[in-house]
This record gives sequence, C-alpha cells and structure tokens, in this order.
Amino acid sequence: MFERLKNSGRYQYLQIVENHREDRKIVQRVIATIGRLDKLHAKGDVETLVRSLARYSEKVLLVLSGGSDPSAQSRKIGPSYVLVII
Repeated sequence: MFERLKNSGRYQYLQIVENHREDRKIVQRVIATIGRLDKLHAKGDVETLVRSLARYSEKVLLVLSGGSDPSAQSRKIGPSYVLVII
C-alpha cells in the first residue's frame, strides 16, 4: 500500500492505494480517499494521520520521537547516484 495524490479539477485528494495482480496485469485499487489535501493541511490533519499510523511502525515512531538519528548515504552505481536511507 502507498499514498497517492489524485488531481481532480483544481483540487488534490490524498488516497491510500494498493497494487495487485490480475492475471498478467498489475491493477491499482483505491483503499480509501482521505480527503482534499488543502483542507487536511489547513486543519493539521496530515500530521495527525501520520502520527496515528506511526503506531504500526517502529521505525517511524523512532523518527517522530527523536529517538533515532536518521541518516542517508549515497553510493555511485554507474553514471547516477542511488540514495540509501538507513
């Protein structure tokens, strides 16, 4: 599952989407539409949502609590760089 911004007219909607395979095709299914992004930001609901969902992820809880030191490293693979998040 992942989040997606869906453009509809002049608004953007935050959605939770999953991919699944039907025969040989990958198909996306919208699990939930959370709401209009501008209204979620105005109410501060994006941060509330992230904190609510964070209880299901130990890594996210550590970052939100300041209990970890997130860092990133890059390694050159050919002509471009790949970002590795630790």
